[in-house]
Amino acid sequence: MTIHLLFTQSFIKLCAAFSVRLVAAGLGKADIIAAFASAARHNTSFNDELVHKGAISEAALYRLWAEETGLTYDDAPDAEEVLLRPFDGPARLSSIRHILIAGPKGQSLLYMAPDLRELAMLKFYLRQYPEMRERLRLCPPSVLVALLHNRYGKAAAGRAQKMTPAHLSASLVLNGWQGFCFAGLLIGLLWMFLTEGGSRLAFLYWGMTLFFFACVTIRLLAAWNARPLHIRPLAPYRLHDLPVYTVLVPLYKEAGIVRQLIQALSALNWPVAKLDIKLICEADDSETLAALSRHKLPAQFEVLKVPSIGPRTKPKALNYALQFARGEYLVVYDAEDRPHRDQLLEAWQTFRGGGSDLACLQAPLVIGNFSCNYLTRYFSFEYAGLFRGLLPWLSRRGAVMPLGGTSNHLRRKVLQKVGGWDSYNVTEDADLGMRLARFGYRVDVINRPTTEDAPENYKDWKTQRTRWFKGWMQTWLVHMRSPVHTCRQLGAARFSLYLLYTTGLLLSALLHPFMLVSLIWGVALTISGYHDQSVVAAVLFNGLNLLTAYLSFHLLCQKTLRYEEKRRYFYLWGVPLYWLLLSVASWRAFYQMFTAPHHWEKTPHFPSRIESGLKHVEDDRRTIQTLPAHYAQEGIIIRPDCHKTAI
Repeated sequence: MTIHLLFTQSFIKLCAAFSVRLVAAGLGKADIIAAFASAARHNTSFNDELVHKGAISEAALYRLWAEETGLTYDDAPDAEEVLLRPFDGPARLSSIRHILIAGPKGQSLLYMAPDLRELAMLKFYLRQYPEMRERLRLCPPSVLVALLHNRYGKAAAGRAQKMTPAHLSASLVLNGWQGFCFAGLLIGLLWMFLTEGGSRLAFLYWGMTLFFFACVTIRLLAAWNARPLHIRPLAPYRLHDLPVYTVLVPLYKEAGIVRQLIQALSALNWPVAKLDIKLICEADDSETLAALSRHKLPAQFEVLKVPSIGPRTKPKALNYALQFARGEYLVVYDAEDRPHRDQLLEAWQTFRGGGSDLACLQAPLVIGNFSCNYLTRYFSFEYAGLFRGLLPWLSRRGAVMPLGGTSNHLRRKVLQKVGGWDSYNVTEDADLGMRLARFGYRVDVINRPTTEDAPENYKDWKTQRTRWFKGWMQTWLVHMRSPVHTCRQLGAARFSLYLLYTTGLLLSALLHPFMLVSLIWGVALTISGYHDQSVVAAVLFNGLNLLTAYLSFHLLCQKTLRYEEKRRYFYLWGVPLYWLLLSVASWRAFYQMFTAPHHWEKTPHFPSRIESGLKHVEDDRRTIQTLPAHYAQEGIIIRPDCHKTAI
């Protein structure tokens, strides 16, 4: 009790003395009082509030603290080695506030970046043991981060590529029995086509057609309750209760979009002292790193440089950053994303009310440049059906959810438990959704969206869709290595629904041209007078199947559109062509599965053509005037018509 009282008195005296030093350094009393108040209100530290509000630089603050304590300030340690035990490595990189290093003369030095309360304890300790002053150094937290990256960067990069267990990784394309079955399937198909196997071909045809129809049924069921995006008000909350939230943004050759990204993330409605925003760059991506260096990044931003070890993929970069993440929760954004300013708040409230088995939340993606051309129209149309129709339907039934590649909110500890992202899977999002389900966790959806732009030319669209199809094929193969075990983990119903949805997604894309050709061929035979009843029945069923497939896709997507997205545009006419384009991408992906399974075809990102859209629309009346009324009221950023371009 006496020690506690002495410490409290010491802390009060330190606050007063340090406030005097801050005023002498040029800070206003109002800024100091506001920082103390914010620290109490947000449950953060006084120094974090000062630095994140831009009242003082990190280096200047710790110099003042060194003067107050009489310790040496050193932001350029001449360290021979960081003295951390092996188990103190990557597992603790996110929370270390002090580092013991071996100096050039063999002596050990303790470098510290304490907050104000820790500083009071340090002063109290030094009065008891003054001889320790010679071995203590004060430095900014960024110096500790740099030391850790220098010491553990390569080890963390090596761990990043192997974080996912080997039996759940796409590093191996086919295992032994899968390769045997695939070869047998090819031989069987070739044999049926080269021999008189009419009944066998008919069986194969009807089997594929029925499978196609099962996927149509899923879309129709999802369309039953599908509706446009609706955003509910947030529940009341206390700033004090908000945890640290990590934002991960992988960047590669994104120099042109850096300014927009910084503005978009700076607009997030979350205490800046509790934001841990990590911009993840490849170490040799000089253009992006140079673009970032030209901006004075706010204190909540940190640039991570990923060493060139292993595959150069987005999931490997995310795994690297995961080892340095400080947040209880984290979210992944792409470079072009403009998230709703309250998205983190909605995710946090949903996590709190969702139980410990709720591991991930998917925010809807809204296409900002939807009205540019045919491709962006149907990209937006497809996204509306997926994020506002199908995924909510799957989540309500506890089914396996294929995550989108961005705006995934996750519990950090759960993510680490299941093995992070698979560095060898080019659609790490879809794989993670399945892996979370196999480990017994749930995935749900939230409503506050992220705005992004669709590719505006066919080349970029094709490479993006090829990568997606290839990743879905990788994911299917990984989780079908032991289908019996997967079925036991998921349960028969969830496993069957997963098989129907994912296998149907892939087969419908691959087989759509053949079904379309067979329909045209059958109609031509019928018109020419060929009246074989089995052929007529097959033609009729095939035609019905294709027609219902087009209609179910159209119905699911159309029901989720807002008036501004669908006015003066009849989407149904373009569905067959769009599906043919998807087929081209799927066959390209199938070819790459055997020639370049881990090759990452990057989609280029460009700045949005309306920068006012980066600001929350409720705070910018000029922006509201340029946006559809319903979207402006709910904080959804939509680009106006861009220049019309052909696909």
